[in-house]
Order: sequence, then structure tokens, then C-alpha cells
Amino acid sequence: MRLATITKERIEQSIEDDQGTAYRASLEKILPKIEDAYRASSDGFRSHLGASLIGRSCSFDLWLGFRWVQKAHFPERVLRLFNRGHLEEAHFIAMLESAKIPCWYETDEGGQFRLSDHGGHFGSALDSVVKVPELEGEAAYGEFKTHNDKSFKKVVKEGVQNSKYEHYVQMQVCMDKMKLKFGVYFAVNKNDDHIHIEIITFDKSISTRYIGRAGNLIFGNEAPPRISNKASWYECKFCDRAGICHGKEVPLINCRTCVYSKAMPDGTWACKKFGYPLMKAAQEKGCDKHIFNPHLMQSVDLISSNLEENYLELKLKDGRIIKQGPNHITSKELEL
Repeated sequence: MRLATITKERIEQSIEDDQGTAYRASLEKILPKIEDAYRASSDGFRSHLGASLIGRSCSFDLWLGFRWVQKAHFPERVLRLFNRGHLEEAHFIAMLESAKIPCWYETDEGGQFRLSDHGGHFGSALDSVVKVPELEGEAAYGEFKTHNDKSFKKVVKEGVQNSKYEHYVQMQVCMDKMKLKFGVYFAVNKNDDHIHIEIITFDKSISTRYIGRAGNLIFGNEAPPRISNKASWYECKFCDRAGICHGKEVPLINCRTCVYSKAMPDGTWACKKFGYPLMKAAQEKGCDKHIFNPHLMQSVDLISSNLEENYLELKLKDGRIIKQGPNHITSKELEL
């Protein structure tokens, strides 16, 4: 039996003979270790707002993510799919080099090309810069993406701008920051390995719009609009942050969810209460003076703010009025 054929279902099958029983016991130890490895590599928060996300439809979802209201918890299968996407980049590069198409994918110092804006709060890593024959030697930004069969066919039929707008916006931002007139979108169908290649022309109005959107989300301390006020809206039903946006879940306690924190133009975070910059480790930990930024929670209304006395007066959806702060209802005690 090859390891590639092993699944949880296979492990759970009844195997009668001694050799099979020993094999099963061994596999029951291996699979959790594989899954633990994927979980370990996915822990933590993303420090910046990514260009790959800025084209998403819901501004409130993006704002919540940048404010670290929760950690992303993906099943191990999904993490493996993410990793498949990263590994596919090497396959694209190998194909381009085999076709004698110039392709640059790392800096002279090693590592990917990177771009940033808004002091480093917003940015992206670039897959490549290429020169394809159709552009007569003009350098272009190369973006590599994997798709399932349904998504791939939609891209082929409708084009990137109409079928994968997030990808289109990401490319526009990257072309702008890299001063490139063109981008080349390389897509692979994970089901059958078909390839789709599309040339994207730079549109300054799109990049300006979404770089500006990123700045508004990064430096704004009040909530941007939600895509819908109805939890039944199809995008909301599949959103990981729906429990906070439409339900009664409380954000995580850390500096970015605190009313005192602020993203600074130089790329740092500052605490308005204590007056000092916040390194990432400090941001994750928070402190016992934490007060939730009320705009992160749609299930409360801000009545008044008294930060000199370290509390906010909030009205809950059931009509109760509370004081939220370290000397009143603390962030740890808050239940909506």
C-alpha cells in the first residue's frame, strides 16, 4: 500500500491480521503528526493587510481581520491546499525557464520581491517578473494561481477581471508599485493540469482606488460598512467572522482590538493610553487595561466614552446599559 492512498477512513477500517493491526497502529500515529505540522505552520496573526485581500467585497471583514478579532483556524486539508498553491509557483517557474521565457522570482539578496505602502501596513510579495513574446520584450508582473475545475473554467470563459476580481485588483496594485504596464496571469487547473494565461493591462484608477481603500481601513478606528446587514446574505453565511459581525461572539483580547491602539503612518502601532510603540509580541498579548473598540462589535451601541476614567458606556441589544473597562465589566467578563 502506498502512503498516498492512506486516509482517515482507511485507518479506521477493521484489519484482522497481526501485521495489518501493527500497520494501522503506526499510521494512526503518523497522520496526526502530519496534521500537527500544518497547524503549527499556520499559527499567529498577519501583521499587514495584504494586497491579495484588498479587492474583497466586504470592507468590514477586511477591517476586522486587520484588527485581529480572531485567529484563522483552517482544517488541515485546507492548509494542504494552500501549500499546494505555494508549491505550484515552482512548477510555473520551471515551465517558463524550459520555454526560454525570462523569469525573475527573487531579489539579488534572495527571497521574493516585496512591495509595501502606508508605512508597511499594506503590502504583498510578488510571484515573478517575466518577459513574454506577446509583449515584445516588455517586462511584466507574473502572478501564479491554482484553481479547481469550476473556477478555472470560469476564468477561461469570463477573464480574470470578471471572474476573480480579487486577483485582478492584486495585480493592479502590484503593477502600480513595480511601475509595470502589464501583468501576466498564469492559472492551472488542479483537476487536469490545463493552463490558462492572460495578459492584464495596468489601470491606474483601480490601483489608486484600492490603495486608498487600504489606507482608510488601516488608519480608521471606526467601522466601515458591512456588505450586508443580513446574516442570511450568501457571502455572510460563509464568512469566518460572521459570529462577530452578525452574532454575539466577542473579539479576542489583544492590542489591536483595544480602543487605545492606533496604527501609525510609519508602520508601527501605538498605545494612546501609555504613549509607547507596540511591538508585535506586545500586540498579541495585550494588557489588563484593555477596553474593546466598540466599533468592532455590531451587537453594541456606544453611548458615551470616558477614557480618562477608563471605561465606555455601551448599550447591548437586549437593552442593558453597561460600563466596559478594567474597573467595571472587563474585556474578559464581557458577554453579549
